[in-house]
Parts: sequence; C-alpha cells; structure tokens
Amino acid sequence: MEQKKHILVVDDVSTNLKCEGEVLKGKYRMSMAKSGEQALELLPQIQPDLILLDIYMPGMDGYETMVKIKENADYAHIPVVFLSGDSTSETEKKGMKMGAADYIRKPFDPDVLLEKIERILFEEEEAI
Repeated sequence: MEQKKHILVVDDVSTNLKCEGEVLKGKYRMSMAKSGEQALELLPQIQPDLILLDIYMPGMDGYETMVKIKENADYAHIPVVFLSGDSTSETEKKGMKMGAADYIRKPFDPDVLLEKIERILFEEEEAI
C-alpha cells in the first residue's frame, strides 16, 4: 500500500491550522507548525513532500522561512505553496519570484487548495 504524501502546514493562527487540517485530513499525512522557526526544526524529522506556508507570522515570516528552506540542499527540492490573506499582486509576485510552487489567497476554496496540491505533487512524481 502506497504511503500518503506528507504536508507541513505552517501558520501562526490556530484557527487557520484547524481549517487547513480539516481540508487535508484523510487525504494526506500532516504536520503543523505555528512559526517559521518551528517549521525549520521539524524538517529533519518529517521530510514533507510539500509545505503550505503562511507569509505574515511574528518572528520569522514566510519569506524568510522559504529562504532558509531553499538554502538547505536537503530541503530545497520541497515545493512551497504560500497561503496568505494578502490579496495584493505584489505579494503574490514576490512569492512566485522566490520560487514558490503556487500562491493561494485566504480564505481559500477547499477544492481549489486540494487541486493545486495534487497538481504540484503529481508533477513532482512525473519529474522523477
């Protein structure tokens, strides 16, 4: 039996983590982090297949977290999808220029979130 893909969800708001978890449960294995620092600490233990990353968090924001992830050769291959309540195109452009696999605005449509995740994970498998 094939093991479910593992997604790391990073968001400083517990309600957001709960919502994202509800959408993903049953389809994927999940780990959750409430900060960029916590996410970086978890990476060696969990080796996720994809990271859903909030942008605006206290301490290390999502942009800084992504830079740290991409600087490490062990994790640079992991696709990062930014999840943000910021609806400005500048924020989305910045994330995409940094190498994000996608950018999803909050509040998100659960079906769109799942479709984007599946597309990214499927493309990753095809590339291997």
